[in-house]
Amino acid sequence: MTDRTKKMLAKLDPRAIPVFEIFFKNLDTGLGDDQYIVFEGFRTVAVQEAYFAQGRQSLEEVNKLRQKAGLWQLRSEKDNYTITWTLKSKHIDGLAMDVLPVDGRGNPTWDLAHYGQQFTAIRECGREAGLICGADWEKTPDWPHYEIKL
Repeated sequence: MTDRTKKMLAKLDPRAIPVFEIFFKNLDTGLGDDQYIVFEGFRTVAVQEAYFAQGRQSLEEVNKLRQKAGLWQLRSEKDNYTITWTLKSKHIDGLAMDVLPVDGRGNPTWDLAHYGQQFTAIRECGREAGLICGADWEKTPDWPHYEIKL
């Protein structure tokens, strides 16, 4: 587990920490800690509001919310696409984390078409840890998303 992952883990709800520790142990054993990245864990309400605005409000309005939340600015309307379906994310409660495979250069990737095998391996490690895997959601699959069962 990387130092970055440890720092993100420490910000979660205490009930989530042991479950995610098992998840990361599974990932480190099965994939190696250099084959995945914890992209996001705990999320503020301001960040969630900025994410929710994407694809629903103008680029100018989205960027105002993103700036308020401390996020980078989107460059064009084509980047202004829907990325979340709720304002009540488990991330806000410290009960969820987003985990992505890395590409050949060590960067996080959302490219399911080319990295499907890695996404599937990560999902299996999440299931083994007892996590709810967003990839299993029928209506709106969210492959990087993992949350604890309460």
